[in-house]
Amino acid sequence: MKGTVQRDFKVLTEKISPENIAVMAELIAMRETKTLIGFMGYHAEKAHKKLCKDIFCKDMPGYVLSDSYDLVQNVALFLCDHCGKYLDDFLYISAKGKQITIKMECYLIITRMLSKRYRLMQKYQSLEAAKEKGEISCMEEAETENQQDAKEDSLVDRITAALNLTENMSIALDCRMSGMSYPEIARRLSRAVSTVYEYFEKMRVRYTAIYG
Repeated sequence: MKGTVQRDFKVLTEKISPENIAVMAELIAMRETKTLIGFMGYHAEKAHKKLCKDIFCKDMPGYVLSDSYDLVQNVALFLCDHCGKYLDDFLYISAKGKQITIKMECYLIITRMLSKRYRLMQKYQSLEAAKEKGEISCMEEAETENQQDAKEDSLVDRITAALNLTENMSIALDCRMSGMSYPEIARRLSRAVSTVYEYFEKMRVRYTAIYG
């Protein structure tokens, strides 16, 4: 069918180069969004479906990419800094001593992006519901939500920075704020549930020490 593109996951074993970065980023995004369906449910499923449509239809005349393709573009930008390497090459040691590869970091980029979008989506109120109640006009609500989102994002960033979270604690917090349970977070991080509880207990202690 016209517009269909053949993809081969073998490309993920090749050396990263300008010629294969786009395909690598697309395949990584497809794989990770599908994996996240088991943790985020409908939110990840919707992102995965939109992303697949973008990938296979993007070359069709007049086709407009969805916001899900941002996941691909962010991964591609990251991979551009690692041309000449392989996805399984070592990148850094996490705060917990875990070896993070380039591929793992790509997955983390996607997880963070989807978690943040899910949190924002949870805050939105239906415009139609607001209009029916006569509480606020569409324009006023849009402006109010934008201002509130900016303030809340800024506050969250300041607080998380002050808590000096480790990589896993930061991911755990993102996942929790996106609605995931402790067991789900534990599976996502390949850690025991008790370890996840420990992460949040440490965060609570640090938050209390700073903010009372």
